[in-house]
Amino acid sequence: PKALILKSGGARKTYSRQFSSSSSKLSSSSSSSSSSSSSSSSSSSSVSNDEVTKFSSMASTWWEPDQNPLISMNPTRMEFIIQTLQTNNRLHNIIQSYDTSNNGNNDNNDNNAYAYRPLVGLKALDVGCGGGLLSESLARLGANVTAIDPSEEVARAAYEHSKLDPGIVDMIDYRGGTSVEDLANEFNVNININVNAQNTSNENSHHDSPLFDVICILEVIEHATDPRSLIESAASLLRKPSEENPNGGMLFVSTINRTAKSYAIAIVGGEYVTGKLPIGTHSWNQFKSPQEVHSLVGDYGLREANLSGMVLKPPFFDLRWELNNSDTDINWIGAYCHKQ
Repeated sequence: PKALILKSGGARKTYSRQFSSSSSKLSSSSSSSSSSSSSSSSSSSSVSNDEVTKFSSMASTWWEPDQNPLISMNPTRMEFIIQTLQTNNRLHNIIQSYDTSNNGNNDNNDNNAYAYRPLVGLKALDVGCGGGLLSESLARLGANVTAIDPSEEVARAAYEHSKLDPGIVDMIDYRGGTSVEDLANEFNVNININVNAQNTSNENSHHDSPLFDVICILEVIEHATDPRSLIESAASLLRKPSEENPNGGMLFVSTINRTAKSYAIAIVGGEYVTGKLPIGTHSWNQFKSPQEVHSLVGDYGLREANLSGMVLKPPFFDLRWELNNSDTDINWIGAYCHKQ
């Protein structure tokens, strides 16, 4: 499976695909005559216009490995997500093991890329999707993905990149200029409509049908002005346990711990020494510890299901990541589900 995920960071075949406005997956939330580019964003309190502007400027380089360390981290994030979903009985659609013999190079047999699809039948939400690193990986593993980002520029770049792979382009709904609060408000309206329709027609439809089986907030919470609003809205979109689905959905959060070690490595090292990130990408005061996020999600009816650090393997400069349950001093990722 890791070889499949790694494909999203490597060279890929280029396909000729014409953009069709009638089937475009990019929907902008701002339809007014004011079309300010990089600063266009949701008015939600968890969204910082300064952050939107900053990341909009990175849209054109999002998929360049020398410009974005998240490309090398993405397989490790996906490894944690898949392992956690499987361990917690959220996966029921594993068709077969992926053949890693071609190392993710699908030029000879494109169908092999989709042999391992454990997320088939699941609805996933990628909050702060950026250029689509995670969204594409989730789609390749079978999920139907809604990908939202406050930046219209970044979301459009993500959509354009997804068109390079016809196997996933129709599986991702990119929404630029959209926050998780916007989506929660939209979906709450839809839920009320579904409830009213059921009361009228007595149909056996599930009230939480618009909700998500998997929600990912990866490397986002440290950029939010109101983390509580961010988590509250995400929790409201997470599928509740039901008779049909007794486990409910699962929320994934990854960020950087607020430690002296993280300041030295993530900010001094990442931004000033190596230049892997633009200076000012992160604010140390915005970093969150696992304990802080654990307390925050608990206020909205969620509990921790799994937790791990993400650490660089020696010799470090080649940016090879691995999971480490005992080291959450810098990068870490957690999984959360509804309290039973």
